Amino acid sequence: MRKRLLRYLSALIVSLICTYSGLQRVAFADEAPVRTCGLSDVSVWQMQLADPQEEASPDYVQRVTEDFIAACPNRPEIPEAHRIAARAAAWDDKPEDAARHFEQAGYIADVDSLFIYASVELALGEQAHAWQLRDEAIEIWLARLARRGVADVSIEEAKGGELISVRLQAGDPRQPRSHIWIARPSGAGWPSALTVSADRQLNALHKLRAGEHADDLAFVRLYRCRARRMLARTTEPLSDTQIAAGARLALSAYLADPDIPSSGEIESCAFVERILPDLSAASAFATQ
Repeated sequence: MRKRLLRYLSALIVSLICTYSGLQRVAFADEAPVRTCGLSDVSVWQMQLADPQEEASPDYVQRVTEDFIAACPNRPEIPEAHRIAARAAAWDDKPEDAARHFEQAGYIADVDSLFIYASVELALGEQAHAWQLRDEAIEIWLARLARRGVADVSIEEAKGGELISVRLQAGDPRQPRSHIWIARPSGAGWPSALTVSADRQLNALHKLRAGEHADDLAFVRLYRCRARRMLARTTEPLSDTQIAAGARLALSAYLADPDIPSSGEIESCAFVERILPDLSAASAFATQ
């Protein structure tokens, strides 16, 4: 009896093992094989962007990047790939595609990308989110200045928004400090900036014409997202009081009628790199 029971249990165990193995084979047969992506796949995608075999149009960039995202969804480069695909879709005037990729890109600290994202949201009629993205971009830029210690920043309230005064430390101690005044609307509207700087390249040309002992020129420019304008060019030194008075006058007028894109089409900020320039301790001098 005991031997019979042992034979029965042995047969039962063998049967269970065979049944489990068979079910495993069925399960694995039903599952699609999971492809593991490595650095070689990333390199192929990057080479497609850096050395394309066809015209590197926004549609091409979006297409090859979406192929990489679909093939390698678990790679750590995927958030950056979504950001690249979003920008390409925006350049190709595809706001729905751009918004979808931006939403999957995770945290975005790139000021230019945030402005493009805002223009996409405006095209889709998402005004509140668009201006929130504008404010995030400005706050990230100000935080970056504070972290690098390259400027003195002060903020004052104005009718229709606020004025941000940024006094940049010159990379060359012999040069005067540059200034950027930024107008940020409290509601709808792109920011604007008034800059005062001594452009090295333009001053080199100026000295070729006027003589090497000629005084440097200071350039006063007004940047809007839709246009830019030279307000003044002078060899006379400008005091902080004069700059502040001119900036308040010009930017208060802008806040009364800021640039506001209409919904339906993507209208990006053309001069975001001038309004919020990338500055570092090694090169804190505004060249505009």
